[in-house]
Amino acid sequence: MGRPFIGVRWWLGAAFAVVAATSTAIVVSQFSSRSEQEFRGRAEQLADGNAALAAGEVRSAVGHGTLVSSLPEIARRQNLDLFVYGLGGRLLRAAPARDTLTKRPPEVSAALRDALSGEHLLTSTRDGSVVVVGLPLRTAQTRALVALSARPDVAAAIGIVSDQALRAGVIAGVIGVLVGLLLAQLIALRLRRLSNAAEAIALGDFETPLRYRFRDEFGQLAQSFERMRRQLRRSFRRLEVERDRLRLLLERLHEGVVTIDDDLVVHFANSEARRLLGGRLAEGDTLPEPWPGFSLREFVGRLFDETASPTQVHVSPDEEHAYGVVGIPAQPESDWALVVIDDLTEQERRELAEREFVSNAAHELRTPLTTIIGAVEVLQAGAKDDPVQRDRFLGHIEREAGRLARLARAMLTLARAHAGQEQPRSEPVDLTPLLRDVAEGLQPHDGVTVDVECPERLEVRVNRDLLEQALRNLGENAAKHTDRGHVALRAHADGSTVSLEIEDTGPGMSAETQRHVFDRFYRGERDAEGFGLGLAIVRESVRTLGGRIELDSSPGQGTSFRIVLEGARVAEEMPV
Repeated sequence: MGRPFIGVRWWLGAAFAVVAATSTAIVVSQFSSRSEQEFRGRAEQLADGNAALAAGEVRSAVGHGTLVSSLPEIARRQNLDLFVYGLGGRLLRAAPARDTLTKRPPEVSAALRDALSGEHLLTSTRDGSVVVVGLPLRTAQTRALVALSARPDVAAAIGIVSDQALRAGVIAGVIGVLVGLLLAQLIALRLRRLSNAAEAIALGDFETPLRYRFRDEFGQLAQSFERMRRQLRRSFRRLEVERDRLRLLLERLHEGVVTIDDDLVVHFANSEARRLLGGRLAEGDTLPEPWPGFSLREFVGRLFDETASPTQVHVSPDEEHAYGVVGIPAQPESDWALVVIDDLTEQERRELAEREFVSNAAHELRTPLTTIIGAVEVLQAGAKDDPVQRDRFLGHIEREAGRLARLARAMLTLARAHAGQEQPRSEPVDLTPLLRDVAEGLQPHDGVTVDVECPERLEVRVNRDLLEQALRNLGENAAKHTDRGHVALRAHADGSTVSLEIEDTGPGMSAETQRHVFDRFYRGERDAEGFGLGLAIVRESVRTLGGRIELDSSPGQGTSFRIVLEGARVAEEMPV
């Protein structure tokens, strides 16, 4: 439980009240004491003078033997009650100043003792109403004279002065307390203004000026606060400008930048980070989990460990996307960590396309180059001298050179599409001539027939080079593995869908081979001598065309590959 709050106006007012009350009490006490002393001194001085005169007259009366008759007259004349003592302190004679003697106070004993011992004593009672004077007489019959001066007026005056002083002290004390409370309230109000100004600055309000009217210490403090406010306003404005510049710079970055606190709450995310992490990420949102298989929240949470260091990870949530994530730990003077996300999808796609282009080109160019090289060797061996043989081999060279050109275009188109640089250009393709051209280029085993089944004028709008490349690969693969029977190339349309099928009566494939037949560099039991790239290239070509490829095969039952082009534009059959 916290300590209770006590405002400065209360404890400062109480302090003023204590000071005022103490000062008033001291002044009243001093005034009363000095007044009483003054009254007592005056009364004692008068009584002492009268007592001295009375002592002289008593000595004279004793000398003339008229003490008894003279003492009352002396007492009345000096306005004193007189007591004459003889040897041993025996009272010889007493005379009142008026009708009766004043009651002897206890101070009389001390006065008598001092007078008998030859000393002069002057004192008064506590309330000042009776002054007692003790004088030695030193005559044969008398030894001491004690005179009492009754002064009720002095006692009354002392009482009146004490009462008035007390009343005046109380009034002065009350006034002092009220003035103290008023001053404390004024000081508290000025302190509250300073406190409110400081609180406003702490909350970020640097626009409200702090005005000061008095050139005292509070005014100087308020002036210092005002200078601080103006300086902070200038500093924060510069910081805001720099912050806006930094925000603009971060918004223009190609990398995603996110700042997160230890509660995994986002403080800032640029546009690229919002795109990569969900699109609607805003300040104050909880950090999401955008990728399966990788916990971004756990990765960021480790950045707040005391021993954390900058960390970089590679994230591939699926086959088509890749990201580089860099985490910078929280610094001791801050409570947030920094995460930079780089979209590596296009970069890795280009690198993959480059690698695939090299391997695809090496695979695809092998057959036509082998044919051309073989034809050149035959011509050089002597066939060039035979016009018929020469023309036949030159035709092979021309046909394969054209095929090389188409393969090169298809490879470049496929590589650019994979790299995301451009989409393949489409054109109307008549499937009947295309299938016949592919069939004519096949080299089946002896006794194996190649059939083409396609409606006349069946056209689709696709990239011809890619489609031809896929069909040739499938046809050559079927011809290579079919020892007897036939190889069929078929095409038919169903609405806006076109299916192209390459069927053979070869040995078929096992279930294990079918699971991996489209993987790169997988050769299986059917193609132990190849590179394992042909069917992988077919699959990539069909995907680039926006279609799909299907496989139907059983061991000993042959194999059927089907290319399905969804949403293809099919030309209507023209009437004959």
